[in-house]
Amino acid sequence: MYMDLHMHSNYSDGKNTPEEMIEAAIGIGYETMAITDHVWRSSSWVPAYTAHLHSLKMKYRNQIQLYSGIEAKVVSLDGDIDADPSFDALVDLVLGSIHRIPKPDGYYSSADVDRMPQRVIVENWLEAFYRMLENPRVDIIAHPLSELKKFGVREEELPMTEITDRIADSGKILELNVRYNTPDQSVIRLSAHKGTAFLISSDSHTVQDLIVNSRLVKEFTGKGFRLIDIHRYVREKKTIS
Repeated sequence: MYMDLHMHSNYSDGKNTPEEMIEAAIGIGYETMAITDHVWRSSSWVPAYTAHLHSLKMKYRNQIQLYSGIEAKVVSLDGDIDADPSFDALVDLVLGSIHRIPKPDGYYSSADVDRMPQRVIVENWLEAFYRMLENPRVDIIAHPLSELKKFGVREEELPMTEITDRIADSGKILELNVRYNTPDQSVIRLSAHKGTAFLISSDSHTVQDLIVNSRLVKEFTGKGFRLIDIHRYVREKKTIS
């Protein structure tokens, strides 16, 4: 299935309306898409956003399968995400991501590279990442390992076997994000060998992003990754909830 389940609209930091993103996705030839705007606990606009997306599902139902979603950042070492729990029932998909690496008293910054042992930063990242994998609110692990690049952490310095074992055991969907990942990265390669279910996503913030990134989404979709049956996943999730 040709789909993209990670993109943003002007409800958060995207530049285009949901309608413009949907029209562009239809023009590209996507069969399925999700708009997954960034949220915070204080995002009072989420009910209006999800109601809007619900109306667009009906409007475009004969042209594309649309899912609603949110992307929420990990805010602590315990894997908690920056989204009010009431948001979960309003959307089809919750993406969890680490944009800033948590520490006991906040987040690491680029200045910490020179004044903090890299080992400590990695240990804190691992703790937050593993706890995110245990967080039942999270469906999709967005752009794994991307934040570590800012701190000069190389994959060969990470316990990749343990990380990918934890991902596989979690049952979470792993995103291959074409803005951050390439198929030769260890986390992608090892996870593929362990049967982890993937999504190929663009993380687009504009219509132009969506168009350009769609070439890579299409290329990676044909690489043989085990892609999640997202329709079945959402149906089963709603049945359980």
